[in-house]
Amino acid sequence: MRRTNYKGGKYDQWLGQSINQPKEIFINGKHNLWQRVAIVSLLAIFIQLNMAPQAVPIVYTPRPPLMSVNAKEVARELLNKEQFLCLTKLVGKESSWRPSAQNKNSSASGLGQLLDSTYSRLGMKQSDSGVAQLVATLSYIHRRWVTPCNAWANWKKHKSY
Repeated sequence: MRRTNYKGGKYDQWLGQSINQPKEIFINGKHNLWQRVAIVSLLAIFIQLNMAPQAVPIVYTPRPPLMSVNAKEVARELLNKEQFLCLTKLVGKESSWRPSAQNKNSSASGLGQLLDSTYSRLGMKQSDSGVAQLVATLSYIHRRWVTPCNAWANWKKHKSY
């Protein structure tokens, strides 16, 4: 922003607006000193009150333990119908929606049959919770295949995703 001095005062060349006396917007020269002080003080208080963060009441609502939440229902809420159907087919083939599913030949486990190394690359820890496993599975799918339908298409070709 470029400012130039003229005989009439400073002008903002960018906006073409006078910035000669910005206080005049709020304080008219007709007021005496104590009135000016009162106006400035009230203005400062008003600005401070409006800028202060508003207190938000915390309302505790009891939530069910994570282990009792159905992962399939969570997936239904998160995904559109098409993507949910693809995920249902994929997870159905991998683990039959059983969070306790284990692969005999590798470290793959859970709903998405993710390997220990996959959890590590995702920055997650393995969990017994179906919802936590669902989040990890969806994260993996998103990073590698973008959508559950893309992952399902690959599974149909190669029997893995």
